[in-house]
Amino acid sequence: MKSAIWYWGTGGAGSRVMMRIADRLSDAYGAGAVALLMHAQSDFVDAARQRGHRVFTVGGAAGHRAKLGLLLAAPRRAGQLLAALLRHRPKVVIIPMNFALACPLALLVRALGGRLVYVVHDAEPHSGDFAPAYQRATQRWLVGQAHAVVAMSQGVAARMRELHPELPADAIDVVPLHMLAREPRRGGRPNPEGPLRLLFMGRLLPYKGLDLLAQALSQLSQRTDWRLTIAGDGPEREQVQRWFGGMPQVDLTRLRPFEEAEVEELIDSHDIMLCPYRDASQSGSVAEALYGAMPSLVTPSGALAEQIGYGAAGWIAAAATPEAIAATVADCLDNRDTYAARSASTAAFARAELAFNAWPAILAKATA
Repeated sequence: MKSAIWYWGTGGAGSRVMMRIADRLSDAYGAGAVALLMHAQSDFVDAARQRGHRVFTVGGAAGHRAKLGLLLAAPRRAGQLLAALLRHRPKVVIIPMNFALACPLALLVRALGGRLVYVVHDAEPHSGDFAPAYQRATQRWLVGQAHAVVAMSQGVAARMRELHPELPADAIDVVPLHMLAREPRRGGRPNPEGPLRLLFMGRLLPYKGLDLLAQALSQLSQRTDWRLTIAGDGPEREQVQRWFGGMPQVDLTRLRPFEEAEVEELIDSHDIMLCPYRDASQSGSVAEALYGAMPSLVTPSGALAEQIGYGAAGWIAAAATPEAIAATVADCLDNRDTYAARSASTAAFARAELAFNAWPAILAKATA
């Protein structure tokens, strides 16, 4: 079956999810049957071509800050989308994440008789997200246009059913974010030597609880058996520098946008992924950690506990509070001789979760 995955963002979770869905579809139908409709500045364009996919690119404006440029580009983008659809003739078009111009240009897919699959990352915008009313409106429209809806966690699916009571009971399929890769990159890790190396990786946004983490680690500031690297950029960059700047255990040299090629290096050079989120759906950082047999320390927000098998692949703080996060970090430090067993459990959980490829059934459902 021919399919296309359409995402005109330039990077981040949408692009990574696009590539992983493409891998799973390639397993079922071959790489040549899967076209990728991408932005020319995406980090994954070369990789997509090397894997044998048909690649159709657009250039120019991208991202929520380029509103005027996107509006002016809309007629040209519509023509480019139409041309790509006519050349590849996919039966199904998958939108792996909401993006500017997906609404309303998805109408072109339907006009040509294509079936739409929309992947929902978050049922609602996070605290501090940009243009929440716009996000809600465009997502509601995309859900209404889709022939199949995929949620990236059970928690998101449950909330979507509350927000969209008009949908049939079986309308939403669940493919957890951490179930997208083909297989883990590595097996379990040994117990770490030296200080325990903690990692926070991703956009610096209010809902990710970096202020909670700073307060938690200040309670452990007299201990010398831990290190933390914060890697990423975002609106809270200055606050992060202020919150953590006085802690000698914290490395802030990676406060910048990082390349996709750096993700594996960061994970392989650290021991535990930290997700101190105050509210969440799920985390791409947890998924990447799973593939590298790296346990994660999460709060009970959203589907984070679900993502780590309710403790099989990490530790769950009792609450999204500085005190609970500090207590869980301290437990990891005090029981570091159990790290290898937790890493092996993480690798086993990842292998089991990735054994099943849900996408052929989803495409069959969308075209039924």
